[in-house]
Amino acid sequence: MNLTYSINEQDGGIQILKVHDLLSEHANNEILNAVQQRIDAGQTRFVVDLSQIRYMNSVGLNFLITLRARSQEEGGDIAVANPSQKVMDLLNMTKLTPIFRISPSVEQAAAEVAA
Repeated sequence: MNLTYSINEQDGGIQILKVHDLLSEHANNEILNAVQQRIDAGQTRFVVDLSQIRYMNSVGLNFLITLRARSQEEGGDIAVANPSQKVMDLLNMTKLTPIFRISPSVEQAAAEVAA
């Protein structure tokens, strides 16, 4: 079992990516490699569950931007679920909020990327 993240497929082929750490470039690369394998297999719609992330830095922002770009290059999409107030503050401060679909729950985020 990986302690940094987990990926589970939901009905409709949506990948639920639950992350526990977005502060380490090494951990983020590990997650991106696992996600890329899914993308290469044609699974391009992701919900990134941030419920375990209290705060993040530029490394975490880079992770989200990279995941979004990789998914969209293959016709997919991502939605961010359960961001903490500190994460929302960072997204707002960096003016990145408009590029992400942000939902208060995994279920709502999954509905966003399924549409």
